Amino acid sequence: MATPRGPRGRYAAGRARRTQILDAALVRFGQDGYRKTSLARIARDAEITDAGLLHHFRDKQQLLLAVIEHWHERMDRQWERVVSDSVRDAFRCHLEDTAETLTMPGMIELAVVVAAEATSPDHPAHAFFARWQEKGVQELTERLRVGTEKGELKPGLDHEGIARECAALDAGLRQQWLTTDRSFDLIAAMRGHLDRLMRSISADGLGL
Repeated sequence: MATPRGPRGRYAAGRARRTQILDAALVRFGQDGYRKTSLARIARDAEITDAGLLHHFRDKQQLLLAVIEHWHERMDRQWERVVSDSVRDAFRCHLEDTAETLTMPGMIELAVVVAAEATSPDHPAHAFFARWQEKGVQELTERLRVGTEKGELKPGLDHEGIARECAALDAGLRQQWLTTDRSFDLIAAMRGHLDRLMRSISADGLGL
């Protein structure tokens, strides 16, 4: 079928090309990091010209921030599936989402490689990753607090401390998984930790 002509057809084609560039950049930034990646390399990966890429993104920094927003939107859509206040449900959903993420090229790599680079204050994504990581900790802290209020979890827990430990272990396991060339079952390792944690903090003493 012929490509639609006129403004609407051009708009749809432009959106498709932009997504094509973002997907290619997500994978390349995840593999090589931001600093080692060139726009020319991303253009080749996306099978477009350098000028075609610059038509959508004026420079590498703007492209990186667009890629991170693209990635973050995917992650947010996954968390929207958690509709209850249950901590167990949230942990189970997290495992399902991580398993799904493993099937998406570049997603885990971007979270590990670029997030590590972004610890430097002069990195263009530093502020974004700082906000995103703290947002995740605070959201889990609140979910744990509600879990205690509703009787799912034991009283007297350090909710923020538990949330920060979960975030640190999650990030550490992902990094180990990548640096050991995916030599272990990442989901099983995460599940083991969350099951042990749930047994220690749940009011009924049960795991996942």
